[in-house]
Amino acid sequence: MTARPRLVLADDHSLLCEGLRGLLEPDNEVVGIVHDGRAVLETVERLDPDLVMLDISLPGKDGLTLARELRAARPEQRVMILTMHADRLYADEALRAGARAFVLKLASGAELRFAVSEVLAGRTYITPLLASAAGASSANEAGASLATDGPPLTARQLEVLHLVGRGLTTLEVAQEMGVSEKAVEFHKTRIKKALGLSSNAALMRYAVSHNIV
Repeated sequence: MTARPRLVLADDHSLLCEGLRGLLEPDNEVVGIVHDGRAVLETVERLDPDLVMLDISLPGKDGLTLARELRAARPEQRVMILTMHADRLYADEALRAGARAFVLKLASGAELRFAVSEVLAGRTYITPLLASAAGASSANEAGASLATDGPPLTARQLEVLHLVGRGLTTLEVAQEMGVSEKAVEFHKTRIKKALGLSSNAALMRYAVSHNIV
């Protein structure tokens, strides 16, 4: 894979695609944008991207059908779904079709960038917003559950975990909390030890997967 992963975006809303380009291009290269599902396979074959991001509701051919066709034609092709359909049934069908991630369009930019990085690393990602849409507890309740059901974390540590889950850097967390970067790194080290995590990336995955964002 190249230093800047190559992405193809498939969505029929031009404004959304341009917004996605601006959001993703600091770390990736958007090499193609497709607005009609019938043009996706040809575009992917021609541009050979590292990742294809599909909307489900594409004109001409829907994203789930395209995910199946891409899996058949290019078994190693990484595919993710970005959609407005907050339904677990869609997510399950997307995974069966070959997609490696399912993200809602109401997700934060930080979550979308994280999902892209997970897929590019060969992992699978399902947005925790599906649980929220189904009536799961709020982020505050998620934090309380973490403190009681899992290893105990202090309120300060939960605040750090929340900010990490939003995709903030150590410097940004420090500025948000009004503390030094060294203090933030200390809290992150303690949190990782308490949760049995080995890296900052694992810390962010934990925060997102437990809806602490």
